Formats: sequence, C-alpha cells, structure tokens
Amino acid sequence: MTPASPKPGRRARHFLVVGALLSVTVAAFDWNWFRYPVEQYLVHRSQREVRIGRLDIDVGLSLEPTVHLRDVYVQNAPWGSDRPTAVVGAASFTFSLRSVWERRPVITRLVLHDAEVSLERQADGLRNWRLRNPDDRGPGRVKVLRLEPHRVNIRFVRRDIDLDLTASTALPARSDKGPAPEASHPASIVFHGTYGSAKFAGSAMTSHEITLIETNETFPVRAWMTTGKTRLEFDGMLADLYRPSSIEGDARLAGPTLAEIAPFFRTTLPASRAFEIRGRFRSGSGTTSLARLHGRIGSTAFDGDVGADLTKDRAKVRATLHSPLAHEEDFGFLVGDQRLLSNPPKDDPEPRSSIGPPGLDAHVSVTVKRLRSATIPELESLRFTADLSDRVLALKPLDLGIGGGHVKGRAVVDLRQQSPAVRATVDIDGVRVEQLLARLDRSPLVTGPLQGRVDLQSHGRSLAALLGGVSGTATISMDGGTISNRLDAKLGLNGGKLLRLMFTGDRAIAIQGAALAVDFENGIGRSSTLVFDTDQTRTDGAGVIDLRNESIDILLRPQRKRTAVLALRSAIRVHGDIRRPEVSLVRRSDVSS
Repeated sequence: MTPASPKPGRRARHFLVVGALLSVTVAAFDWNWFRYPVEQYLVHRSQREVRIGRLDIDVGLSLEPTVHLRDVYVQNAPWGSDRPTAVVGAASFTFSLRSVWERRPVITRLVLHDAEVSLERQADGLRNWRLRNPDDRGPGRVKVLRLEPHRVNIRFVRRDIDLDLTASTALPARSDKGPAPEASHPASIVFHGTYGSAKFAGSAMTSHEITLIETNETFPVRAWMTTGKTRLEFDGMLADLYRPSSIEGDARLAGPTLAEIAPFFRTTLPASRAFEIRGRFRSGSGTTSLARLHGRIGSTAFDGDVGADLTKDRAKVRATLHSPLAHEEDFGFLVGDQRLLSNPPKDDPEPRSSIGPPGLDAHVSVTVKRLRSATIPELESLRFTADLSDRVLALKPLDLGIGGGHVKGRAVVDLRQQSPAVRATVDIDGVRVEQLLARLDRSPLVTGPLQGRVDLQSHGRSLAALLGGVSGTATISMDGGTISNRLDAKLGLNGGKLLRLMFTGDRAIAIQGAALAVDFENGIGRSSTLVFDTDQTRTDGAGVIDLRNESIDILLRPQRKRTAVLALRSAIRVHGDIRRPEVSLVRRSDVSS
C-alpha cells in the first residue's frame, strides 16, 4: 500500500495563500504608474536626462521580483563621451532575495534587447553608470550575476588601466563556408579595442546567458583574439566573466615575436623569433596552470607544465620545461646586443629590473637534451633549476655540457638593486680541448681534458656592462694530454726540428702539464700563471684579457729543453680580437726593455 503524501502544515498553507494573493495583486496592479516618479527621482539624483517608456513588475512564487523596462534612455555623465550611457529597447531585472540580507541590490539575471550601452570609468574612480550617487568613487552597490544580451552593443572604458573595449552580441548567421553553430554555442560576441598602446580584436561563440560574478556557474566559450599578427585561441568553460571564478580549456598563443604581447603585461619584451604555446589552461581558487604544455620558439620545441599559486602573500610560480633539441640562436634575443632588462621609466628616480617583480617567487627546472649553437658549436646540453625569491634569482644546480665535458656550478643574480649583480662559481670537468679547438684546425693538434674553476662576479643592465665589470679568478689546467710534435716545434720556434719532421713525419707527444690562472678586475684579466710543458719545450707567459673591448694581448716565452739548431730566441705575441687574434714574433730584448 502506497503511503499517503504528507499534508502541508497550517503555517505552510498560510504562506502559500499569502504568496498566491500577493502574486495576483502584483499581476493585477498597473506598475507603469510608478514610471514617472522613478524617472524624476533618477533625474534629480543624477542631474541627467532619464526616460523610461514603460515599467512593469512580475512576482512569482519565488518572491523574486522581475522589473521590465521598455524604451529606456540615460544621458551620459558630463565628463563622459558624447554617446548616451544607455539606449535600451527592452530590459528585465530579476532581483534576488539576497538583496534583503546583503542590504544591496543583487540582480540574478539581466536581459537586454536592442541596446546601446556605454560604460565609462575615470582614472579617479568616477563611473558613469552610477545614477543615485554619481560622485561616489567607492565599491559598487549593485551586483549583476548573469547577463542575457540580444542584439546589444557595449562599450567599456577604464581610463585607470587605459582599456577601451567595444563588444557586439548577436545570433550567429549560418555560413556556406563553415559548419552551422552548435547548440552549446548559439550566440556570438564580436569585440575590438585598445589596451595601452596595443590594438586587439576577436570574437567568441558562447551560450545565450553568461555569468558575471559570484555564481561559480560555467558557460561554454570558443574564442579567438588577435593583436598585430599574434593570435590567442581558447576553447573551454568559463565561470563569471567579469570576475572569473574558474576557467578551463584548451589554449593556444602564437605570433611572430614576443614583443607584440608585451603591452598586455605592462612590460618591455625584446623582439624574438616566431613562437607558439599551447596546452590545457586552468584557473580557479587562486591557482593558475598550463598543463601538457607544448611550445616552440623559432625551431626550438619544448614541453612541460607551468603553474602559479596566488593564494599566498607572495605569488609562487612553478614550471618544468624539457626540450629534446634547442638552438641557441632562437634565444639570442635574451642576450647579445639586446638589453638584458627592460628600460625603466624616465621619471622613475630609482628604476628597477622588470624581472622578478616584488611579491613573486618562482621555481623553474629546465632540461635541454641537445643544445646547438652557431657561435659556440661545442655546446652540447643544458640543465638548471632556477629559484626566484625576494628578487634574488639562483641557478642551482647549473650543468652545461660542452666539448665532451661539463661546466657545473651555480649562479646568483641579485635584482634588488638598480644595477643587477651577478655571481657565478663553476667547476670545469673533462672538457676536451680538441673539441674546443676543432674550429681552428680539423686535425687534433692538441688533445686532453681540461679541469678548472671559475669564480666571477659583476653588475650591469646589459651583457656589455656585465663583461666590463667582471672581477674574480679563473684557473684552468690540463694533465695527460697530447700535442702534435710539429706544433710543439712551432711553439718552441725550433726550425731545425720542423725540417726534420718534414722527412720523419709528425706524431703526438705527451703534455706534462698546462695551467692558466687569471685575476679579473673591472673587466680586465691579468694572468698570474701561464705555463705549457712538454718533454721537449716549456713555455711560460703573461698577458691581459680585456673583456670590455673583447681583446687579448699575451706574450709567450718558449724554452727548449734540448740543444736546437736553427732555433729562434724570440717571444711569441698573441694579440687583437679575442675571436681572431694575430700572432707575431717579438725579440726578447725588446720585451725585456
């Protein structure tokens, strides 16, 4: 036997009766009688022209009234543009019961038909949509949770952030060149505008109703936007357009240079090669991430994950990036003749670096399996972990594969000062000298592993400034290598030995030891040790390495360990451009004088 449904109590029955009577009363009442008093009240408070063609109110059993307006006109503020604040064919406002306990109007749903709306905000906080208190610069009093626009043009101007946006909504038309609109994306929005110095334009396919704030209700969005030749695409779900509570979807950003997107980050980015970044974008509850990231700059491809946590006092960014093959020229825009750091504003008395803004920490791991460089072809791989904390960037560990060996250590960049300071301490382990010299001669005239340690520091806002301020020490040594007997004879200026080797042939001989120690101060390095020793020749030297002018001037004094015929008693001078130095002979008497 089916149990009987419970009957409503007396209080519930009274509530239903009162609600029904109220609904009938509201439906029968001619609310348009209030149209003129409302107009006059708004005209008096705003000191602007306000016209309402018709006013109606509906109240259902939910007791949430819906206000219907037709033929609405609102003049713009005296400081606003020439266009009216609003010209609306029809509008409906549904007020939530939250309005009672929040003591402010909460509109759960706003429907606009055939509307032209211009929303403008001054840099000082004045808003042209405030009618009752037009001079109030405080927080907003009215909440609009959802919007359903039909044939609506909206212009939104925020002069405090230099934003001017115009958006138009309409039902999308069918096109013979493409598929019909999907049921989940029945409406379209076309927009364009400027943000700072950048122009942008785009469109979006979405639902009839979009949420604006505090609903946590998602709606579908398939959108694209361009600025210059750079294009951003998104396909996913979004909750609360004005104050997003969650975003999730597939995103893609591609363009000819990173410099085109710099205005949107309020910074300066140097010109780069063409780039593309795509992945699964998620944002909500104070965290943002780009998972399954795939990217490309020039011909360098990389993948990984990037995330940011904004829930703490200091924002935290974490990223892990991998590249199977990276080309150094694709990242040349970061160094070379370009600025390492962006120019500060001219009126900033204490300019700061654009890297690592205050309140941001970061942890980034980068692995490049193979590294190719046209300028330094001996580069092989790169691995480092970068930690940014309180504007101090630490690269530790840092592992650079070069010439069959590794350069390992750490580097610290202090960005807290006007001129960033850099300190690097690295160890050289097993770097093959024959690979470093391969560009000079195809045959391995000198072979052997290099060991050493470099401890340098500098400061400056560009690569040239950093090189010009280098101070510290660098030591390099080699044990167990070999040298061509012919080269050893040339180094020892031993003419007789060179003639003999023309008949007997060349061979490799052992290097008993080689060492170089240089002390740098303000970009000038002076050798404290320079020795190259074989079983036949010992060469000592001294000289200067000028990193400011990228030049070198070194004097070598060979000493033969055996009596030699046709040998020169001269010194060897290596000088000029550090990349292509000249070699000449100098009489020892001239050197000693």
